[in-house]
Amino acid sequence: MLQVTQEQGIRYEIGSSRMCFEPPDTCFVTYVGDLDADVVVRMNAALEETVRHRQPVDLLVDLSRTGQVSELVRRHGVFGMLALNPRATAVFGADFHLRVVVSMITKAIRLLHVGLRGQIRFFEREADARAWLAEVKRKDKLQRSA
Repeated sequence: MLQVTQEQGIRYEIGSSRMCFEPPDTCFVTYVGDLDADVVVRMNAALEETVRHRQPVDLLVDLSRTGQVSELVRRHGVFGMLALNPRATAVFGADFHLRVVVSMITKAIRLLHVGLRGQIRFFEREADARAWLAEVKRKDKLQRSA
């Protein structure tokens, strides 16, 4: 696992996939190729280490270049989301199959942990996903200041 600290934030490269923390509160994750459990476990560890003291956090996920996702990867995805417990998750670029997989993971998470706070939305384009996250942040800020 390669970690690079930049002015823009912390970045991990795990195989072809990567995670970049965009201060102050967004983790941008890109999964590339067929996913194996090792990549997802290492990505979960990077996410947890990066956001441990930064709450709330939002998750922006690029699945536009993701291949096959095994059952074991799905299970690790559940545990990663439970550990992160994001305020909101915006997924873009997912084909129909990946949308179904992510929806199944989300349902499993909600069954295992009713305290999961964030909602998950799917988008075709990154710009739309970022716009929705910005709106979620704006609403959250308004609620906290009220």
